[in-house]
Amino acid sequence: MKPDGASMHWIQFANLTEHRRAIGALLDVYREYQVLPDSQFIVTDEHIKALEKAKVRFKYLSRTARNGQKPKRVRS
Repeated sequence: MKPDGASMHWIQFANLTEHRRAIGALLDVYREYQVLPDSQFIVTDEHIKALEKAKVRFKYLSRTARNGQKPKRVRS
C-alpha cells in the first residue's frame, strides 16, 4: 500500500530548461521523488501539483495520469 494514499507518476520533462525549473518547484514538496535518466522522474500527486503551479512542462509516461485521466501530450 502506498503511504498516505499517494499515487506515483512516471513523467518526463520536455527539455533541460524545464528539468531545471522542475527541480526548483519540487524543492517545495516534502516527499521524496526518484530521478531517472533522460529527464524522467517518479513523483507523487503533490509533486504534480507543484509542477502544475509552477507551469513546468512535462508529459506523463505512466499509462494513466492523475485521477485516471488520459496522459496529456506536451509539445517540445
